[in-house]
Amino acid sequence: MIFTKTVLNVPSPISFGEDMSITTNKLPGLNATERRIVEQVIRDHLATNDSIHRRFFAACHRSTVTRTTSRLCNAGWLAEALLNYPRKYFLPGPQAVSAYGIPQQRQNPLGPQSLPTEYALLEYTGANSADVARLTTEDLQLRYPWYRKENLTAPHCLRVSNEQQMLELIRVDLGGPADLVARKCRDGVQSRKNATEFEKLMLSRGFSIVIITATSSKAKAIEAALTHHIWPDGLVFRINAFPSLISLLPRSL
Repeated sequence: MIFTKTVLNVPSPISFGEDMSITTNKLPGLNATERRIVEQVIRDHLATNDSIHRRFFAACHRSTVTRTTSRLCNAGWLAEALLNYPRKYFLPGPQAVSAYGIPQQRQNPLGPQSLPTEYALLEYTGANSADVARLTTEDLQLRYPWYRKENLTAPHCLRVSNEQQMLELIRVDLGGPADLVARKCRDGVQSRKNATEFEKLMLSRGFSIVIITATSSKAKAIEAALTHHIWPDGLVFRINAFPSLISLLPRSL
């Protein structure tokens, strides 16, 4: 078992990932940057003005960002919902749902568990955008065809560093005892370990579990809880703390 622990709260502006495959005639009225924003929101499930600013408009005034997101919302490419007043977040709008063929419910506001989970992933990929991209279900199936169908719904990322690729399983701490997080990680490994390809992936340090929580003290408690379990050789843990999650999580954290 190998630990890599970081406490991050300042995402990198560098983008990572490939454009989705769609014919441009389905995207009337969008320039290249606006198209990339819509596709990033689809990949990440949500975005904020801050995340769009860092990724797409790092050299511009914030007003450029708000004008762009307002225009995309008015045109139906994005939909907005309340994050925590006065901040809002953006989801794929009805135009994006239609053009990209994604489920209709993706444009609906997220629930009390989905919102902190998706926001945690947004913070994590934003903080590591030079090396990490969130994987879609289709990405997982293409890159890891041996992956079990029941494991495809869990959030995953791909980390690329020094030409080495690492599949990351994401676990977001939504509150409760630290050992609850450790046991969920254990269950995640158990549900995958019967695949020969998974064993090879771990032994080559090609698989890690990323744990996202809100405070450095909880990160330390989770790290301690993980040491009470036995883990396969080669498994890497990355523990990240993002204070921006605190307002979205239960007080029991």
